[in-house]
Amino acid sequence: MNFKPVVIAELNQIEQAFFAGRCDVYTTDISGLAATRLKAPNKDDYVILPDAISKEPLGPMVRRGDWEFFNIVKWTLFGLLEAEEMGVTSANVEAKKGEAANNPPLQRLLGLSGDTGKSIGLDNDWLIRAVKAVGNYGEMYERNIGPLGIQRGLNAQWTKGGLMYAPPIR
Repeated sequence: MNFKPVVIAELNQIEQAFFAGRCDVYTTDISGLAATRLKAPNKDDYVILPDAISKEPLGPMVRRGDWEFFNIVKWTLFGLLEAEEMGVTSANVEAKKGEAANNPPLQRLLGLSGDTGKSIGLDNDWLIRAVKAVGNYGEMYERNIGPLGIQRGLNAQWTKGGLMYAPPIR
């Protein structure tokens, strides 16, 4: 295959060149492609190919050295993943408390037993508040990434062929 690369430094200039027909192909991570496609004059004229040619892990980031906040962010992400796995949503988080009697992992997730919150400097309702505010991981994905048309793929739960797996809340 013969091709002539068009090298442009600024993202907005790359998008303009692509939409103007100066480029036939544009590559970046899938979420970037989907966001760019939304800016297209007619988004249905552009196709994002299904083959991933690189790994672009995206996730939360905190300032180096703020280990207390790092642990809060890390365990909140784990908790939101586990909430999705257990079927805990922003709409049913309170109702799930009634189902937790014989389910120790659900009790810990909902702060009904153990001191997980205390171990990271929070109270035991921290995860309930997070789920109420933003939903579980799947709800956040659907709300923020779903409109871009990106399938869950490797971002699916491990039980559904993806890589999303959290250690138990303990």
